[in-house]
Amino acid sequence: MKRLGVVLHPSSHKGLIVRSQFEKGLPKINSVVVTERMEKIGEVYDVFGPVKRPYISVRLYGASRAHALKNQRVYVL
Repeated sequence: MKRLGVVLHPSSHKGLIVRSQFEKGLPKINSVVVTERMEKIGEVYDVFGPVKRPYISVRLYGASRAHALKNQRVYVL
């Protein structure tokens, strides 16, 4: 389990925007994203922005928790 980053805000397309804190390399598309409690919340959908600290779009499995995840750390398996 590697730290993906901190959730900035929900996106308009049933997802989340995460500010990356990945140490080396980038997460792979379709990697499973989990919370600190190991709850699966979605998958990496897109990586965009600056090379040093990119933004990551996460497609959620259920959009009902999007606002509750704001400012929380998320991880990738």
